[in-house]
Amino acid sequence: MHNDGGSVEKNESTVTIRSAKQSRVWAYFERIYVDEGLRAKCLVGDCSKILSTPLHSTSTLIRHLRDVHELDEFKPKEKLVYRSKHKHIPVKLKKQLDRAVVTAIIEDGRCFGDFSKSRFRKFIQLALPGYKPPHRISISTQLKRLHTKHFFIMLNSLSELLCISVSTDFWSDNKGISFLVLTGHYVTNDFVSKSTILRFCSFEKRHFSHLIGLEIEKLLIELQVFDKVTSITCDSAPNMIKMFDYFSRLDITRIRCHAHLLHLIVCNGLGLWIDNKEKIKATTNDTNLHDSEIRLSDSLQKINIIDDEQLINEVHVVQSDGEHPDTDDEREDSDEEDNNNINQGDDGGNFSDEGDSISINSESDIEGSDDSYQNNFEVGIDVHPSETSDLLSPEPDPRICLVVEKSRQLIDIIKDSSILSSFIKKKKQEYNQYNDSKVKCSLFLDVRTRWNSTYKMLHTLNIYRPIIIELFQNKTNLDITKKQQQRLNALELRSDCWYVIELLIKILKPFYRATKAISGSDYPTIGITLFIFRRLEKDLLSNISPTDDPLFNNMKECLLSKMIYYNMLYGYFDPYGISVMTNNEISKIENEIKYIIRQQTSNSSTQGSSTTSSNTNGSSTTENEKKKSLLNYFLDSLADEDTQHVKKQSSTLNKILNDEFKTYKKLAGHFVSTSTDLHHSLQFWKTNKSLLPNLATLVQKCLASPSTSTKSESAFSLSAYYGRKQRARLSSKNLGLSVFLKDKLSNEN
Repeated sequence: MHNDGGSVEKNESTVTIRSAKQSRVWAYFERIYVDEGLRAKCLVGDCSKILSTPLHSTSTLIRHLRDVHELDEFKPKEKLVYRSKHKHIPVKLKKQLDRAVVTAIIEDGRCFGDFSKSRFRKFIQLALPGYKPPHRISISTQLKRLHTKHFFIMLNSLSELLCISVSTDFWSDNKGISFLVLTGHYVTNDFVSKSTILRFCSFEKRHFSHLIGLEIEKLLIELQVFDKVTSITCDSAPNMIKMFDYFSRLDITRIRCHAHLLHLIVCNGLGLWIDNKEKIKATTNDTNLHDSEIRLSDSLQKINIIDDEQLINEVHVVQSDGEHPDTDDEREDSDEEDNNNINQGDDGGNFSDEGDSISINSESDIEGSDDSYQNNFEVGIDVHPSETSDLLSPEPDPRICLVVEKSRQLIDIIKDSSILSSFIKKKKQEYNQYNDSKVKCSLFLDVRTRWNSTYKMLHTLNIYRPIIIELFQNKTNLDITKKQQQRLNALELRSDCWYVIELLIKILKPFYRATKAISGSDYPTIGITLFIFRRLEKDLLSNISPTDDPLFNNMKECLLSKMIYYNMLYGYFDPYGISVMTNNEISKIENEIKYIIRQQTSNSSTQGSSTTSSNTNGSSTTENEKKKSLLNYFLDSLADEDTQHVKKQSSTLNKILNDEFKTYKKLAGHFVSTSTDLHHSLQFWKTNKSLLPNLATLVQKCLASPSTSTKSESAFSLSAYYGRKQRARLSSKNLGLSVFLKDKLSNEN
């Protein structure tokens, strides 16, 4: 018998079928036909066992060969190994590992797909066989869930507060997306200073004052804290000042960022960013400077820092346009977002990545990322003194600006040339090999929007002084163009230039340390800001000595002319703040405090006084009216019995407050004379709150107000690192969630 599928040979009771394509299993079996259907007879040894083949399946046959005859070729070795790996990862452990991955991505600013990259996955399989990291979509989902959880935790904690202060700022990334941040600052009942990011979100509207004001009020209402806000700290951009007119509450105090104020005092007092392009050309033997060396913009408007309330009129052009004066010349982001860092202790004289908000590599040479860090800190910096200078104010010595600009151009030409950069790097290694004081930092340019960046630039340049001198000595031996040699000749820093740099470092160092001190977020800063400003004025700038260099005295006079005061009520409650106030200032503030406390107690006392007067009025009215003259009737119309009762109560309260004022000044004086740390003002109130019960009620409100917007600036530094080009796929929403959660998870740890 023949057919198309193969050949069939038929005996009396046996049918043998040979298929065109046979499985390996049929080498050990013979198919037979019986009454029950098709079966398979085992041919291994003397087995001869007949097995069924339902639906022509060979699974039974394979299992027989594997389990009975133990044939290796039918054992699924790879599959068994794969299964054994997955058995070692319990569901609970996998959830913990997934949570750890998400936390690492948030806190370290990792890309969502970092843990899924091939080499990293191989490492994970070696370290923890069977674990598969979550996909970026799963990470994004967990990010949203984590945000929801911590957002409601924050809402619960905010609901327990009686008052809160807010700092706010705007920032635009290198893709032109604008972000708004709100940070909250408060003092707990145990007198512990706390700060947290309330909201970090994109702002897609025009930067008009009324739009900003309405948006901030809306966000604060959503957080259920708008009625609790006592002050908002922000910069002095016109639209940020004007937005207070559009709040439904008019009693919110505006506090200007005093770190920005110090920045303006330094930049404008010393003329660090004056556009003196023509003067520089004259001092460089008419050498043509290429465009990359000219970074001084002509588009900035002058803000009078002596009376910042006038700036709305002075920069009306900016306000009418309604936008922040953000620049468009942004450079690409880099991993080393914030390399302009310096040791807080200054002990080694080198910049490091300690003490600043976000830093990756202290050896980085990339300062361009600062340019993508757009904010309002360019506003108010003088670039055209001839148009805005005050005839009564001292003018900075022209040598200051010339030396600073010369330093910028020198660093710029070194960075633009690979030959010069290689020479500096080689000499730096040689210097570190033979000297105990190591050069750990890198040369970088200052940035107009960065606080203290000019000080850091000059400080670093001075560290490189022996290396720079060697560069000038060997410039003719370097393989550079004739034009580059001419530019180096023109920019050579001689002894008089180095002397000016040393004086600038000496005068700017206290301002750098002052900015660091008032920019803290874990202790009250509003009080020590007054203390620091007064000490800068009295002990540094007003201390003009005839034995000092005239140039150094000129620097002091110029900076002193830009120094201003601010609202002293908040500084009164810091022992260090009151220690630098005059008697007249203290008396004025104490009268204001009396009024505030009187207003707080008047509502509760009015109801009680009304009840008292109604009880006594009936028995005495008839007799008293007979004795009263017309003048008495007139006086009674001005001050009824309720008012007289309030006056009596007010007199008692004044006596109590006067006693508290005396006690406070005595205790504060002792605290200042014995304490060694400026940051312990809350410890003072925690210890003495029972002795000063009325004043203690105002401390949580006043000392919670930050003197700078540093917390907001730190959030933007972090977001700039999160949004670097390696994470270009990160959406603005996920960026905001990451910054919000970074703050919460860090506090959790």
